[in-house]
Amino acid sequence: MAAAASPSAPGVAAPEPLPLEVPPWLRSLPQAPEFRPTPQEFQDPIAYILKIEKEAAAFGICKIVPPLPPAPKKTAVTNLNRSFAARELGQRPPAFATRQQQIGFCPRRPRPVQKSVWQSGEHYTLAQFEAKARQFERSHLRHAAAGGSARKAAASAALSPIEIETLFWRASADKPFSVEYANDMPGSGFAPLPSDGRHCWRDKAPANVGESAWNMRGVSRAKGSLLQFMKEEIPGVTSPMVYVAMLFSWFAWHVEDHELHSLNYLHMGAGKTWYGVPRDGRLAFEEVVRIQGYGGEVNPLGKSGCLNLFIGSGF
Repeated sequence: MAAAASPSAPGVAAPEPLPLEVPPWLRSLPQAPEFRPTPQEFQDPIAYILKIEKEAAAFGICKIVPPLPPAPKKTAVTNLNRSFAARELGQRPPAFATRQQQIGFCPRRPRPVQKSVWQSGEHYTLAQFEAKARQFERSHLRHAAAGGSARKAAASAALSPIEIETLFWRASADKPFSVEYANDMPGSGFAPLPSDGRHCWRDKAPANVGESAWNMRGVSRAKGSLLQFMKEEIPGVTSPMVYVAMLFSWFAWHVEDHELHSLNYLHMGAGKTWYGVPRDGRLAFEEVVRIQGYGGEVNPLGKSGCLNLFIGSGF
């Protein structure tokens, strides 16, 4: 198993140590490899993926740091809102629905987890959800820092990724509470491509990732990809989907559709922590889940491969 985490924001001073002990097993997890392609390598997504595939496959996951800056936040927000408006049939202002996710369980009950995910029935604009996510994060981290000094509580927002992971796993074995998460929404924070699928900026150097061949609206059908021969659009396979998360939002262990590679891009917000299992560790991992998670019962849910733990309000 390997973990890939977004680093803490640059220029943020390290917080005073909290009364928080990181479990040895969490400290021992190897970090997934991080790749930094040159501008020339970044011109051809499929060629670059094939170049790093062997090394990345040993971990089941990797991180690619673009040699270009992200598109302006205003551009990403505009494109996200267009995606929400199209999904909600022109609803004004553009909004999206969320799901409730349970964190933690009560071991004294016959069924510790009654319902792990369910529709919340709530709709939010990006600004409304961000405000709620920030409030939850401040409240939870302040509570986690209880017992320490006021300075420690104030510094809790600058926790390192591994400290946030520790709090997640601690909460997973504690009293249940819920968080909200919007997932699998067709669309993107990247600008739409022309109807002919060509990048109108190909004749000039890209100014940001959205103007490059890694624009998620077109990368699946890039030169060298077998998906370019598919006539139909399949959200999440040939076209991107949007996910909007808050602290401790999670996604189930899984392999991608048809065991294809998966590309994910963090447009804005707090970092994410991802866990990956290499292909040759799949059977051993499934056996652990079957015994430890299902009491030795046969689990009909099938293959397992990657757990995405969204630990902030990133999307």
